[in-house]
Amino acid sequence: MKRAIKLVIYYFCYQLLFTTLITLPSVWIQLMNNGGDVNAFTGTDAATNTTGLTMVLSGIVMIWHLIHFKYVKFNLQSFKEVPAKTIWLSIPLILGAMTFFNICSEIIDLPNWMEDEFVGMSRNVLGAISIAIMAPLVEELLFRGAIEGHLLKQGKSPVAAILISSLIFGIVHINPAQVPFAFAIGAVFGWLYYRTGSVVPGIIGHFINNSIATIQMMVLSKEELNTKTVDMIGEGPTYALFAASLILMVGSIHYMRKHLPAAPDYTATPCHPEQSEDVLLDKSEKPENINEVEK
Repeated sequence: MKRAIKLVIYYFCYQLLFTTLITLPSVWIQLMNNGGDVNAFTGTDAATNTTGLTMVLSGIVMIWHLIHFKYVKFNLQSFKEVPAKTIWLSIPLILGAMTFFNICSEIIDLPNWMEDEFVGMSRNVLGAISIAIMAPLVEELLFRGAIEGHLLKQGKSPVAAILISSLIFGIVHINPAQVPFAFAIGAVFGWLYYRTGSVVPGIIGHFINNSIATIQMMVLSKEELNTKTVDMIGEGPTYALFAASLILMVGSIHYMRKHLPAAPDYTATPCHPEQSEDVLLDKSEKPENINEVEK
């Protein structure tokens, strides 16, 4: 858990760093130009641009951190290493899970604190990139690759590793409307990671989920976005869709368990790669020669 906490702190610190470097100066300039009126900046294209740029740059640095310090092994070759069959089998599972958990979220109906911010970002190029592309990459490498992968290598049971990483994934979203959905869909991405040994299926699934949400926020009005499925298609069709999505999700998992290769043996891989950040720190504290130990 120490690694998970440390990486989540890095995740937020990089966001805070670029907020300080980019967003705060932009806010200051706009305030100076508008006589100190905060409302003149809030919700504008300039505000959305700075938020989007902050998220993109902090995401790039977080990805660099995870790869450079060998928390995860990831490059363009990673996409070629996953069989096409695995990707195609993952898509029905992801679509079924998205639909099922979305209806569940509508039933729970928690407040959406960040709706206006997300709508604004989705209608901005940098904002859309940060939601649809950067978030899937960063979050799958962090929560599935670095955190869940480490828990599995430590000998945690697959269920425990998936639930712990998904719980952290849900909590860091902060927004009440997102937390339950993020936890649930994170568990699906976590199972895909455990079963395949790759973050690629989760990245693709995460990209599909976030892209659909981004497109909806681009083209739909606020009233349409807040319309529940049951109000759009009726009670009977909603129940049918709910049941069908559950069957698709469970059926996909059952089929993949039978037809995909066995899950990798994570305990056969060292928890700390030779050049990882943790080991580099440990080495700096060790004596340079045996004589120092004897003294």
